[in-house]
Amino acid sequence: MNQRFRNIISCFVPFLVYIGVMLVVMFCFAVYASATKTASAEELEQFVNDHLLLMTTIIDAILIPVFYLMWRMDRDKYPLKRVDMPDFSWAVLALIGASVCVGLNYFLNMFMPKEILNTFEETSEVLWNDDTSILSFVSVVLVAPLTEELMFRGLIYTRLRLMLKAPYTILITAFLFGLFHENLLQFIYAFVIGLILAYMMEAYRNLWAPIMVHAAANLISWLLTYAVQIPTDDGGALDYSVMGGTLLIAGTGLYSIVYIRKVKKNKANQTESEEEK
Repeated sequence: MNQRFRNIISCFVPFLVYIGVMLVVMFCFAVYASATKTASAEELEQFVNDHLLLMTTIIDAILIPVFYLMWRMDRDKYPLKRVDMPDFSWAVLALIGASVCVGLNYFLNMFMPKEILNTFEETSEVLWNDDTSILSFVSVVLVAPLTEELMFRGLIYTRLRLMLKAPYTILITAFLFGLFHENLLQFIYAFVIGLILAYMMEAYRNLWAPIMVHAAANLISWLLTYAVQIPTDDGGALDYSVMGGTLLIAGTGLYSIVYIRKVKKNKANQTESEEEK
């Protein structure tokens, strides 16, 4: 089999692994429901919907060690060397993640049609139906970033990068990351943040960089979900914390990106000077 064809096929393997684990977990939940109190198909569907967040957390927890082992096997094939990150970079990356989350959420809530926002809210109600703050924190802030970054930046990005230049790889993985989130609103959000996460992977060649950005963005989303919501006249809710903090946090994030680029440039110049000596 041609090596290039094998590389293309390998890019789809993480999706197949994800689907396989998801089906096994859903089957186990269905068997448990059928063996206890659930009888009809409608009751079974309701049982699954009521425990969707727990199922998602279990799926991700199973996939983390699986994807990690696959990623470890791929690391030696990656064409670019890893870049050492200064200690302060982690704080800067967290600021970038927080800024992107706040800015995108504010933009989408301001400019997206209400029909799309309502569809997203209905989907979220199903997902968060069995919500507890502890379970949602573990799922959204800790487990999901690890799983998704191992899958998309650790495996898919690395494998695509063997065949494509960086800009094409960044665009493709961001697009796939958006599709992975299924509905239109989350596609837009995930595509934009996927571009940033893939750029971080390319810039640092260090999986912890996109993980940090992703976890920080999800943390802010989680906090906003439990933040004080101020009712509006039409029965909705308005996050004044988002409106008040958008410019400040987005500005900090933009400065952080510029600062990272400056540090990288200075380090490259310093390396060149030492080599000339």
